[in-house]
Amino acid sequence: MLRRLSFLLIMFLFCTSVFSQEENDSIAEPEEKAPQEMIYGPTVGLGVGMFKFYGDILDENYGNPLVSNIGYDLHVRQQLNAYLTAKFYVLFGTLSANERSINRNLNFRSSITVGGFALMYNFDQFLPEDRIISPFISLGIESVEFHSKTDLYDEFGNEYNYWSDGSIRNIAETDPNASNAIIIQRDYFYETDLRELNVDGYGKYPERTFAIPLGIGAKMHMTKNIDFTVGTSLHFTFTDVIDNITEESGGERIGTQAGNGGNDKFLMSSFSVSYNFLKHKKKEEIEEFEEDIDYLAYDTEDEDGDGVIDFIDECPWTPPGVEVDEKGCPLDKDGDFVPNYKDDELETREKAPVTPNGVEMTDTMIYIAYQRYLDSTGMFSDTETRIIAAEKRKKKKKYKVQVGEFTEAIDADLVDKFLSIPDVEIKTFGDSLTVIAVGDYDNLPEAIKRKMQLTSEGFDAAIVIEEEKDGTFKSVGDAANNMSVDNVDSDPVNSQGLIFRVQLGAFSKRLSKNYLNGLNNIMEIKADDGLWKYLYTGSFKTMEDAASKKIDLAVDYGVEDAFIVAYKDGKRIPLSQAGVESSAVENIRPNEDKSYDKASVKFKVQIGSYKNQLPTEVLSKFMETEGVEQTELEGGLTRYTAGGEFTSYEEAEAFKAKMVENGIGGAFIIALHKEELIPVNKAKEILSE
Repeated sequence: MLRRLSFLLIMFLFCTSVFSQEENDSIAEPEEKAPQEMIYGPTVGLGVGMFKFYGDILDENYGNPLVSNIGYDLHVRQQLNAYLTAKFYVLFGTLSANERSINRNLNFRSSITVGGFALMYNFDQFLPEDRIISPFISLGIESVEFHSKTDLYDEFGNEYNYWSDGSIRNIAETDPNASNAIIIQRDYFYETDLRELNVDGYGKYPERTFAIPLGIGAKMHMTKNIDFTVGTSLHFTFTDVIDNITEESGGERIGTQAGNGGNDKFLMSSFSVSYNFLKHKKKEEIEEFEEDIDYLAYDTEDEDGDGVIDFIDECPWTPPGVEVDEKGCPLDKDGDFVPNYKDDELETREKAPVTPNGVEMTDTMIYIAYQRYLDSTGMFSDTETRIIAAEKRKKKKKYKVQVGEFTEAIDADLVDKFLSIPDVEIKTFGDSLTVIAVGDYDNLPEAIKRKMQLTSEGFDAAIVIEEEKDGTFKSVGDAANNMSVDNVDSDPVNSQGLIFRVQLGAFSKRLSKNYLNGLNNIMEIKADDGLWKYLYTGSFKTMEDAASKKIDLAVDYGVEDAFIVAYKDGKRIPLSQAGVESSAVENIRPNEDKSYDKASVKFKVQIGSYKNQLPTEVLSKFMETEGVEQTELEGGLTRYTAGGEFTSYEEAEAFKAKMVENGIGGAFIIALHKEELIPVNKAKEILSE
């Protein structure tokens, strides 16, 4: 069919040309017009359009040709005669197709580059000469390069398995472990090279081919040099492997629907704007000048007001009040080319070199000017202070461990638990968000180790975060939060000891910034008892250090009502229990001591905590590990443990060592009492009672 269309189009163009020539020769006109001179000049155009693929994936007649992948057209045209134009062009863009059906699920995307030549016929013999719109048809030959890929895996490396219920899952429907499958989504990232995949055994087939483009369109003449073109062209390629499916393809991926048996094709529908570089002669009628008119008399304007009209003024825009000669130029008494009103020395010798101010130059001045002209050392250059980009130190990343994030008031017991951590930092963002963070680390492994320690101490929502430039925080990601830190040598901060803090007060309403009088390093936190607590950020190991800071706040900032509070093992305690004698009355809400049952204390080995879907390599390791359990935590976290429950710390330690040997380097021990996370040290203490 393609050969027949090509032959008919060529014969049509040839017959039309011959018929037009014979008709012009046979008709005699009273006055024959002189042949129009053909001026050759290129026309350059740029277009944009849509590529639509027709091949073995999807029905080749399916889909709207205007809804597909965007493509671009860069071309140069040259008119050969009144009805034929030669066009050289480059097309580039992408071809794609996605088929989702009961029989099969196929997809591909290919980057293509096309370079070619075409002849355009504009029906000039049949249309009026002064037309605005010129329809055309075209036929050519081109070279097509393609690079086809397919989307087989999601962003986490999970292979797409299409189930009969229409879902996509990470495990095949026929797999023995299909009950553990999770639903995944296509990421539409085409990561797998189809030629390298070599499913049908075609080997390293060439990713280039020839094609025949057959087009139709219309050109609108917007101006004599600018054209607007709308058209569409169907490109018949000489290959059937652009989508990597042929008539001979088989296997499970093809299903029951075989290839269509023809070569691949693609359609481009586009519009373009082009500019031609022809110089069009303008027909101008020049009126003869009347000899009796004095045109010079009409131009008597004197813009700079020096008494010389602009028509003969050789020095326009002379400053006001400057004396000029008959040509309108400022006077130069000594002839040194520096006008008198700028000359600081009006009596310089004839032809003597002078400065820009008209001062005669001495030998020394001439020598210095010559040295400056030849200068390559920079000793005569004007110097200025510059900030060298290479000296700017890139700000190091800072890591913290987030132990809580709240949008409402916080449980009062939990507030005391947070404040018992020596290096806790409480930041509020606006009126709703409070973030509780711990530590300040310039390397990730140390922060990960601190996170593991805090988790073992009962802070089950601990994650590592990174501080942004604007002071906000973001998670470092699941992969980093679960990295191995066995080789990190750092002294952990003990969150279970005795510390002292300086509290400015507890108020029923939130204090304004003006009330704090510019005081820095102050934490505010709202508990569910309705009180806003304000404390100095730092903590102190001794009562004396805390008392010294209290005095500094009173002297430097006028804070007279501050008082000292003590925290131990996650609770606020009276100063008397901290070994401090004080006459002040402390408002301490009594804490109910929990009773623990030894039989309810268990140890587990945590192998990870993830906020998002498990990566493929982690999922495969977890599937090979015995007794993996998952627990939903606050903040969208999921805790993964392995090996079940252990009644002794030694058993848990032995299983943890086994996990490390199997490649799970981030494993560590946690303790629970009736499914509630408690510090590991507390669990040991309970079991030893």
